[in-house]
Amino acid sequence: MKGATRDFLRVVVAVVLGAQLALAFAISGSSAAAPLPPLSIAVIGDQNTAGMNNRVVWPTLMAERTGWAVSNYAQPEAGFAADDSGGKSFSYQVDRAQAGRPKVILLATGTADASMHVMEAVTVGAVDAINKAVRTGHQVAVVGPIWYENPVPDSIWRVNDAVENAAERAGVPYFNAVDPPLLSAALMQSDLSGPSDQGQSVIAERIAAWLRTEVVR
Repeated sequence: MKGATRDFLRVVVAVVLGAQLALAFAISGSSAAAPLPPLSIAVIGDQNTAGMNNRVVWPTLMAERTGWAVSNYAQPEAGFAADDSGGKSFSYQVDRAQAGRPKVILLATGTADASMHVMEAVTVGAVDAINKAVRTGHQVAVVGPIWYENPVPDSIWRVNDAVENAAERAGVPYFNAVDPPLLSAALMQSDLSGPSDQGQSVIAERIAAWLRTEVVR
């Protein structure tokens, strides 16, 4: 009788251990099989990012080439201070981007800010947009004004310096796109109003490479 009891207990223990092992394998297997969600990036910008007479724009190309989930909130003639007809400035764009809960908010500086005679408004706008994104727990990265020729106009340099200083003070990565210029005249549309489709492709490649080294950890 005692032998039978011992045999019964051995069977029970074996069954319990087997069930535990099966459960452990099932959990580990399901964890390994679950794909990680793609990196989500919200892009803030002006017409160089929104596109003007373009078939493709660099945020879309960057998403296609990397597998990242990229949302484009850019508006023509927008900037840290420039606001065109209203509601387009980068601060407003950040508000809209935050609703999508991206991991990264990427601010691509607008050339419309070069029309500002006093850079204080650009500085204030840059500090506001960057800090607004940082405070809500987003990773933030900043791209300087995208330019295409040498010498770079003083007005573009002033925007670059103001935004770069704001990024440095906030401790967020900054991509300098004027020293040297990211594009060339050959990569612009014929009237130089914005990047051509080939220029958009170059921007996508360069910014994706920079994000991999400076932002994506």
